[in-house]
Formats: sequence, structure tokens, C-alpha cells
Amino acid sequence: MNTSRVFLTESEFEEIFGKEISRVLQVLSKNATHICSLCKGDCCREIGCRLYSEKFSSCPISEIRPRECRFHFCHRIVDATPLSQEYREVLEEPTKDLLKDEQGIGAKLFPLFPQFPLDTEGLRSLGIEEAGSVIRAFENGALDQDQARDILKDLCRNTGK
Repeated sequence: MNTSRVFLTESEFEEIFGKEISRVLQVLSKNATHICSLCKGDCCREIGCRLYSEKFSSCPISEIRPRECRFHFCHRIVDATPLSQEYREVLEEPTKDLLKDEQGIGAKLFPLFPQFPLDTEGLRSLGIEEAGSVIRAFENGALDQDQARDILKDLCRNTGK
């Protein structure tokens, strides 16, 4: 498994970070589904995600979203999710690993760090600037939601090939 890949399926993410972290994030994600639908993507706007559109019913690349997105939950989600102390400590591990990174592991796990892979610069560095035109076409009605999602997922999957 190439750990420098940016876009990951659930199983690829679990292979890199382990079952325990994957399980905790799945618990948070379940709560996120409801909370995110109410706020219409405040976090996505705040972190500068260029794949965000208020017109999408949910993240267009959710099943292959970057690890940075998988670890990003706003305070509303974290506060609404009853997590044991053990689960909270599990969530802190990747951050601790990044902060004490002596062997470049953080660079392998988060290849664009500190750059967010879905902001303007991140998409440019990945060579998928055309994502912006797909979003505009979707927002203007030239593409329906499923078409836009499929095109964006294809762009992301073909990154680095």
C-alpha cells in the first residue's frame, strides 16, 4: 500500500491507521451525517474545500475522501458524540505522531501537510484544478449531482497515475 496516496477508501484508511482509529472515526462519522446536513457544510467552507458546494446533499467524494477530511470534525460533532476516554486518546495519537515526527512518518501519512489537499493550492499541487469547473457546472445546472460526483471521484482516483 502506498501510504503517500491522498484519496483513500475505508479499507485503505484502516490499513494505514488501524482498526481502532478507523472504528472511532466511524462513530464520529455517524453523528456527522445528521449534524452536517443541518449546517450545510460549515466545516467544508472553513477549511477551504474546493469540492464543497451547498448544492451537494453530502461530500461528493466521501467514500474516497482524504485522511485529513476523515480526521476533521467540528466541535458540534465531537460534543454530540459520546466517546469513552479510551476513544478520545485513540483520536489524539495521529496528532501526537505528527508533532513528534522524527522519521518522516507524518510526511508519508499526510503527504501535503500542512497544506490541505482540497483547497486551491492542494488541488493545484495534485494536478486537479479542473475540479473547480466541475463544481461550477454542477451549480449552474449543466451537471446533475450524480454526474458531478462521478467526475470528481474520477479526477481524484486518477491523481498521480
